[in-house]
Order: sequence, then structure tokens, then C-alpha cells
Amino acid sequence: MTGKLYGIGVGPGDPDLITLKAIKILQQVDIVAVPESKKELGSTAFDIARPHLKSDVDMLTLTFPMTRDVEKRLHSRRENARLIAEQVNKGKNVAFLTLGDPMLYSTFQYVMEHVAAEGISCESIPGIYSFNAISNSLNLPLVSGDERLAVICDLDSDSWAAVQHFDTVVCMKVSAYHELLYKLLSNNIEWDFAMVTNAGKDSQQVTRDIADLTTDVHYFSTVILTKRKK
Repeated sequence: MTGKLYGIGVGPGDPDLITLKAIKILQQVDIVAVPESKKELGSTAFDIARPHLKSDVDMLTLTFPMTRDVEKRLHSRRENARLIAEQVNKGKNVAFLTLGDPMLYSTFQYVMEHVAAEGISCESIPGIYSFNAISNSLNLPLVSGDERLAVICDLDSDSWAAVQHFDTVVCMKVSAYHELLYKLLSNNIEWDFAMVTNAGKDSQQVTRDIADLTTDVHYFSTVILTKRKK
């Protein structure tokens, strides 16, 4: 009898924002797979999930290198998927922890692809997006009526031209392109700017000053751009 792989979205950082369904699954699984990288994504997700785990749950630490080398990324995904499949095929239920939601820019997606190809059952448990938490904490509506929303994780001249047709733009992983975003916004009066770092944590920081894009932007930073009303 084989087990099952669960992708558990634990939300953006506030432990109170983990869903009841996620808690239910976490209290039942045999193994918790914790992804780790130089950015410490795994430890953050584990800290959120920790209070909801069984005392005897086993840990499976998975390393995902933060690199632009495609072959290295593929190798780590295949190897980590193999480690998970090995446990599931022994009849173990495994929870793969991910910040935010498993279906939005999550490493779980790549692992699921490889594991599912082996015929293993996978289930994804939704989590709250960082920009959901941010927009609510700022009382900042993302969109209303017939307005349009774009979500990006990278930026160049073509994508910047494309998002001009949207009313709100969520810039995830902004630390990778903050300097370019500053240049594009510095002479542009169409957009209101808000950047939140460590959303939902005690260390959360909020800025409305685009000049903060010229500093060393933290990895856990998200920008929301809202088009000014005419």
C-alpha cells in the first residue's frame, strides 16, 4: 500500500493564516518534507507549521540550490522527488511545506510533476498568497468592478509595456529586479507604490517610497502597484 504526497501552503508568514484543512493534514502525516535553500525558505515554512505537527513526525530535509543553472535545478528536483517517492512507496504520507500557496511560484509544483509521473497520488492544499495578506493589512483593494490584475515575478521592457494595460500589478520576487523597477517608476506618475517585507511576521516593514527600491531589497519583499484614478 502506497501513501500520498500533500503540498501544504502555510501562508505568507503569520501562523494564524494557515488554513484549518492544512492543520488537519499536518496532524495526520507521517513525514514532513522541509525544502531548504540559502534563503531559508524551508525553516520559515517549518516554523509556521511546527505547532500543528505530531510529536513523533519524521523530518525529510530537501535542498534546492538557488541557482540560474537549469541542469542543477533539474537535478535537485529529480533527486528530491526520488527521496519523497521512496517514502510514499513505503506507505508513508508526506507533507511538502511551502510558503504561500503550492500552485503559485512554488517549488512543490516541480516536485509534484516528477512524483506524479511515477504514479504517486498528490494533493495540493491551498494557502494564502503574500499579496492577499498584504492588500488586507494595508486596506488596499487589489481590484474592483471590471479592473484587471497582473502578477509578475520578473521584469523587462516587454513585460513592463504589457502591464501598463492593467489596473494593479503585483511584483513578486522583486529583489531580483528592484533596480530596474525603480528606473521605470522614477519618471512615472501613473502608479501608486507599496512594498512590504516579511509580510505577516513581527518583522514586517511597509514603505511607500520608491527610493527604497535602490537599497538592498530583502528576498521576502512584494510590491503592489495600483494605477492612480484619473
